[in-house]
Amino acid sequence: MTSPRALQLFIPLLLLAATPLAAEDDRDPGNQIVVFGGISILDASRDETRSWVLPLPAARGFPRGPGWPGLEDDPRVDLQTRTSLGQSALLGFRYSRFIKGRLAVEADFEVAPTHDLDAGGDLCVSDRCFGGDSWPEIPGLGQPERDFRRQAGRRVTAWHYGGGLAYDMTGGDVRPVLVFGAGGVSWSGSGGTETDFELRFGAGLKILFGRVGARIDVIDHLVLDHFVSGRSEHDIHVTAGLLVGF
Repeated sequence: MTSPRALQLFIPLLLLAATPLAAEDDRDPGNQIVVFGGISILDASRDETRSWVLPLPAARGFPRGPGWPGLEDDPRVDLQTRTSLGQSALLGFRYSRFIKGRLAVEADFEVAPTHDLDAGGDLCVSDRCFGGDSWPEIPGLGQPERDFRRQAGRRVTAWHYGGGLAYDMTGGDVRPVLVFGAGGVSWSGSGGTETDFELRFGAGLKILFGRVGARIDVIDHLVLDHFVSGRSEHDIHVTAGLLVGF
């Protein structure tokens, strides 16, 4: 039979041994996965002008009449074009692995399937541009319906992939997050496949309920040489999703 003295010694030892186990069970999980949706906010554009001088002997059949430019000098023909790429909805997932304290390494994959690529322009002869309402009226026929400035839309899909570091600024159930990384983006549907390098930086917020929760992010994907504009473009990704820790 166990003596009361032995029980008095055994119970504190049992509680002391159980304390590390409880702490182990209650600690933050080392891995997190987020499945999210959102919007890619992008406005990339390029304006180009191509010019030719049309020798007068080759332009003798050019129609004349009220409103048409004179052909006393060799006329200059300008083709002014504009190409633009707009925003899109996006879907994706992100994997995080904590490597030290609140610092995690992350990898993600996102698809933005609804970017609209538009192209249009004006045809100008001797500084007179034609298209839509700017066409002159032809006697007996009225105004031509053809519009050189009519936009021609095309759907482009962006595939984003990359990784980086994320730091939870606080512990607890509500945690601001800082994000920095790099990756790439491939564009399909633009008449070919284009791939650009991008840097990422931004911030987010985690709201945890145990091992599940929500995460909201606003991350700037800085495309250093965008295939549309040839310049650096800011592609802002605003996302919200379900977080699971394990």
